Amino acid sequence: MASRLKRISLHGRRKTPSARDVVFHELPGHLTFLNAMAASGRTSTSIMHPPGLAGFSVIDEVDPALVVLDVFFRPAIHATRKQNRLHAFITPNTLIESFPLEQPYLGWLWNMGSGIPYPIPWSRIPENIYMNLRYFYALLRMPHYRATQKFLESKGLTDRVRWFNLHNPDVPWFSQALPGASTPLDVIPPNVTCTGPMSLSLSTAEEQSPALARWLARSPTVLINLGSLFSWTENHAAAMAHAVADVLRERTDLQVLWKFRKAVVDAEGTTYSDEFASPVHPFLESGRVKMEPWLEVDPTPLLETGHIVASVHHGGAGCYHEALGTGVPQVVLPLWLDHYSFAQLVEDVGIGAWGCRETSPYWTAECLRHALLKVLDGSESGIAMREKARRFGDLAQRDPGQYVAARGIAKLAASGYGS
Repeated sequence: MASRLKRISLHGRRKTPSARDVVFHELPGHLTFLNAMAASGRTSTSIMHPPGLAGFSVIDEVDPALVVLDVFFRPAIHATRKQNRLHAFITPNTLIESFPLEQPYLGWLWNMGSGIPYPIPWSRIPENIYMNLRYFYALLRMPHYRATQKFLESKGLTDRVRWFNLHNPDVPWFSQALPGASTPLDVIPPNVTCTGPMSLSLSTAEEQSPALARWLARSPTVLINLGSLFSWTENHAAAMAHAVADVLRERTDLQVLWKFRKAVVDAEGTTYSDEFASPVHPFLESGRVKMEPWLEVDPTPLLETGHIVASVHHGGAGCYHEALGTGVPQVVLPLWLDHYSFAQLVEDVGIGAWGCRETSPYWTAECLRHALLKVLDGSESGIAMREKARRFGDLAQRDPGQYVAARGIAKLAASGYGS
């Protein structure tokens, strides 16, 4: 975060020389999602599943005019509300993930599903009701739920933040939903601003990595990037390697940039052999495949080069909107939770394909190959998919979401303190 804010400061001074640097106040306690998973004995591999069935002293130190909150960072929400600070929410998710309880006729129960086409077919409504009931039951019956509530009460947090009281109609809410590219809702609260995709693009791919930019310019490129949390198991990696080799043999004009980090197989950090990659060895040697543990260029500038012809990702809200905002068609390989919603959404909207629907979150080389070629081939449906993705990219760029959100936040901050 610190390095990213430094780059934002440099970018701001290029635009406005008199702009001041962003001051980074790091929160104590290593409060990250990964650390929380580790503390509970979970890993990014173990949380995969199929679809269907006290305040911070930094607030007093900074004395902010406005606190901008992440909906999942509950301690910060507690601290902000307890001090009655002027605040707003900003979320990468679309509206359906944020406002199910605001929908009429108990719509959250029967009319919203994960991995189910929208509008939801009548035949699948009973399944959807059961799934949603199980989800909320599981939330309320989590083993640590009661202990957590008692701990918060001991710290004086009697008015606790829950899913059911998170939304306050008086608090501004910014969502990167783009009209036509998210599941429609009957009710959108009036305090919500739909900004469109909010992307971080501070410098070009050429500026960040001239060598990678030159490689991208050689041929149309498929980007495979399943996010910062994902580590590749041997089975996942082998299936993808076979699929990539098949596609590159069929499409000799393409190349592949694959962000790849092995998953460990035991507590000692042991990893599996490189035998899985044998199908792509010829393409690695010829330079048509690059496998990198970390991308030297931020995702949005990569997509903005115009050389990426398909974005293969896990269905995270960030990846979905980065591709949407740059007009790149998508292949989604969902792993958990809302990933399945975005996998279904790319098909509902017509800008991509859900890869390996029948076997998610596991894959075969055959279903991966089919999904990739569905997005890349020259058929009428493939051309229509790419054209629709391009149109959404053009729409998003008319007034990029990060600027819409920045204007709204600046206006709120200038309005003064909460009473």
